[in-house]
Amino acid sequence: MVTPRDPVREDAAAFRRLRYGLGLLGLVLPFLLAFSGRVVDGVVQPTISDVFHTTQRDLLVGGLTAIGVFLVVHRGWRRFPGRWLSPDLIVFLAGIAAMGVAFFPNESTEIATTSQKVLGLKVAPILHYGAALLLYLMMSMTCFLVYAPDAAGWERRFYVWAGRVIFFTGCMVMVLSGIKNNTDGVLAQFIISNNLVFWDESLGVWAFSASWLLKAWLEGRRVPARFWEKGDGRSHRPVPWPEGFSGGPRPGAGTTVVGAVFTALRALGKRHVQRTAPLTSSAVPAQITATKRHRRTAAQNRPRRHVAPSRRRA
Repeated sequence: MVTPRDPVREDAAAFRRLRYGLGLLGLVLPFLLAFSGRVVDGVVQPTISDVFHTTQRDLLVGGLTAIGVFLVVHRGWRRFPGRWLSPDLIVFLAGIAAMGVAFFPNESTEIATTSQKVLGLKVAPILHYGAALLLYLMMSMTCFLVYAPDAAGWERRFYVWAGRVIFFTGCMVMVLSGIKNNTDGVLAQFIISNNLVFWDESLGVWAFSASWLLKAWLEGRRVPARFWEKGDGRSHRPVPWPEGFSGGPRPGAGTTVVGAVFTALRALGKRHVQRTAPLTSSAVPAQITATKRHRRTAAQNRPRRHVAPSRRRA
């Protein structure tokens, strides 16, 4: 017996694999940059942004772009009552910020990118640091405003502490970078020689990646893929979504053009499935269906007797 395909379940499983890939990329990227810098150039750069000016810039730009694109197109979290900011908007801004960090380099003495050619060597670093600040802020808000409110117990405490770590590391990046770039004392040399800014930035990325992976893993355990057809599957109990439920869209859907096209394709697919004969695992359901169809046809073709109306009583 061939098991019929379940597109909804396959789509949800593919979406979870993409989320796992994003989290693992965030965990591996700092180690990859440090290892490649040590092997190729013999030194780890003082900051992650300084990798852009080395031969490992492809790893940095490619990794940040992949993370940014996924966060931008990620959909599926609806705004719950009492929340003043949409979770999808938080993740969207985080994706834009990640791509901004990749496309706008920090300080440089020569023009090496299109953004530096168009904006100049002074404006590009300003946009770079602004995007980095926005990225850390949105990552911390994801833990505080998206993950923690829907969790309880140890899970909630994990998300809260992850958000605190991200926010603290973002603040320390500004402090350490300011000391490194504006002073020449012993403290600045200590920061540069021990790569404190690099590992501080990496700690914030690891905290966000760990919270992202934990959320994806727990959601996969709590809600089977077949319950993701409507809504985002964020309830703690795997309760089927009732018909006509107008909650949040499924992962990938939204109010954008891509979401509208996705919804139209789903409607066409459902219409095609309804017109197609259902698959049966044995001959009994088919036989019962054929018998009912035969009885209905025979009842329609049976000649009807004309009954004269009863006479009225005088």
